[in-house]
Amino acid sequence: MDSLGSDNATANERLMSSASIGRASVDISTEGMPPGPSHPVLWQTIRFRQGRQHYLPEMHDRFGDIVTLRVVPGGPFVILRDPEHIREVFRGAPEVFHAGEGNSLLVPIVGRHSVLTLDAPEHRPARKRMMPPFHHERIATMAEAMREMAIEEARSWPVDRPFRFLERAYALTLKIMVRLVFGVDDLRRADELGRALRRVSDIRLSDILVWIRPELGKVWPWRDYVRSLDHTDELIHAEIARRRRDPSRGSRSDALSMLLEDEPDDVVVRDEVMTLLVAGHETTAVALAWLFERLLRHPGVLARVREGLDEPKDPYRTAVFKEALRVRPVIHNVARRLTEPIELAGYRLPAGVSVLPSVGAVHIDPRLWGPDARRFRPERWLEGSPPQNAWIPFGGGVRRCLGATFAQVEVENVMAALLRAVDLETVDPGDEGSAMRHITMIPKQGTRLRVVRRRD
Repeated sequence: MDSLGSDNATANERLMSSASIGRASVDISTEGMPPGPSHPVLWQTIRFRQGRQHYLPEMHDRFGDIVTLRVVPGGPFVILRDPEHIREVFRGAPEVFHAGEGNSLLVPIVGRHSVLTLDAPEHRPARKRMMPPFHHERIATMAEAMREMAIEEARSWPVDRPFRFLERAYALTLKIMVRLVFGVDDLRRADELGRALRRVSDIRLSDILVWIRPELGKVWPWRDYVRSLDHTDELIHAEIARRRRDPSRGSRSDALSMLLEDEPDDVVVRDEVMTLLVAGHETTAVALAWLFERLLRHPGVLARVREGLDEPKDPYRTAVFKEALRVRPVIHNVARRLTEPIELAGYRLPAGVSVLPSVGAVHIDPRLWGPDARRFRPERWLEGSPPQNAWIPFGGGVRRCLGATFAQVEVENVMAALLRAVDLETVDPGDEGSAMRHITMIPKQGTRLRVVRRRD
C-alpha cells in the first residue's frame, strides 16, 4: 500500500504541473499580433483540437503565412507556414523558444524529466544522455528482429476478413519498443507492460480534462485514468529495479540498460523510458497505417515497391516513407513557447505566446511542392530535395525527434516484411479521412484492410 500511495502522489504531481503550465498564458492580449479569425475562443479551440488538418490550411489560405489563433489551454498560438519563419523558430535560442513548455500537456504521461518537456539548460544534457541507444549502427542491428516480429504479427491476421490495420500496428510497434528498446525479454511481463502502456497512451478527449483540472482525478471516470498511470509507473519501476540488479546489465545494448549506467535517479529513468515507449510506438504505428493506406490505393507505387523488396536499402522504399509522411503527417504542429518578446515576420510577439510551425500546411503548399502538392507521388523524392524546412514531420533544430532514424528504419523494414509475408488489399475504395487521436492524426477508419489468399 505504501508504494501505491507514493505512485499516486507522483501521478498527481505530474497532473498539477501540467495544469499550471497549460493555463499560464491564457490571458495574453492578441492586440498588434498577426491576423486571425474573430470567432469565439471555444469555437477556435474545438476546430483546432478536433480538425486542425483542415482548419490550419484554411486559416493560412485566408490570412496568410502567419496567423494568430485563440485556443485554450496554452494559447494564444501563432501558426507558421513560411519555411523561412519556421527556420527562425527552429534556430532560435533554446532559452527563448521553449519547446518543453509547448509540450506541457504531455507531462502527466512522460513526466517532467522527459526530453519532450524539459527546456534549456536541462534539456541539452538529457538529450545527450538519450542519444547512444539511437546511433545508426545500433539501430541497424535491430532491423532483422523488427522484420521477424512483423512477420509473426502478419501470421496472426485473419484471411479474407476486414480488420483495422492501425490497431495491429499499435500492437506491433509497442512490442518492438518493449522488447528491443526497453529490453524486456520475458513475454508475460512484456505483454502486461504493453497493455498498460496502451491504456495510458490511448487518450480520450475526456481524459484530457483531468490534465487541465487535476482535482477531477478523485472522481470517476478520471480516477480510473489516474490509476492506470499509477499502474504503469509501478510496472516500469519494477523493470528498472530488476535491471539494476541484473549483473549482465553493462553488456546489454537496450536503452534501459544504457540509461541506468549514467543515471542514478529512478524517476528520471522512468520519464526517459516512458518517453521512448509512448512517443516512439504511437507515432510510428500511425505512420505505418498512413503509409499502407496510401500505398494500397496506388497500385503502380505498390508494384514498384515490390520490385525492390530484395534490395536492403531501396531508394524508392525510402521515397514512399517520406512521401507518406509528407501528405499524411502524423503530427500537425510542433510548439515553442516564448520566454521573452521577439520580432517575427514584422510582428512583435509577446512573451508567453506559443509559435507553432504548421507541419500539415507547409507539406501541401503548392509554392513549395508544385501544383500536385496534395498528390501522393513518391517519385518526387528521386527528382531532387525539397526546400529546407518544407518537410518537417520530425520537427527541427536542436529539438528534432531523437527517434527519427529509428522510426524510418522500423517503418521501412516492417513495410518490406509485411509485403513479403501477406498480400493485402483495401476494404474501402475511397481515400480514408483523418481524425485527431491524442496528439496524432490517424486514418479515420483505422486503415481497413484484408489479407487475400495467395494463388502461388
